[in-house]
Amino acid sequence: MLTFATFIDIQEYNGAFVENYAAQELLAAGNGELHYWTSPGHAEVDFVIASGESILPLEVKAGASREKRSLRVYSEKFKPAALSRAGARNFKRDGDFCNYPIYAVSLFPGLTARS
Repeated sequence: MLTFATFIDIQEYNGAFVENYAAQELLAAGNGELHYWTSPGHAEVDFVIASGESILPLEVKAGASREKRSLRVYSEKFKPAALSRAGARNFKRDGDFCNYPIYAVSLFPGLTARS
């Protein structure tokens, strides 16, 4: 029987499940090796992927969070052409920021690079 306590325990792993899903989709789409980035502080970007002459960051979120702190820290250091996030929100481009719904993460970095 699924109890509330069990449900809370499952939710604790949502981020890991979504990141794993994204990794599998990115590999299946032919993105080669997957890499991540961490700062000496607490910022981390889930995936950094080569696209032509660029290296583009992708943060994956299990929910609809609007948090971009890690992407902004990465941007200040490396100045990528675009910042991207995959999660529960729909497609959207706002300046240098691209959002992918998690079901379409396999389209990264193609849509970011074309925009």
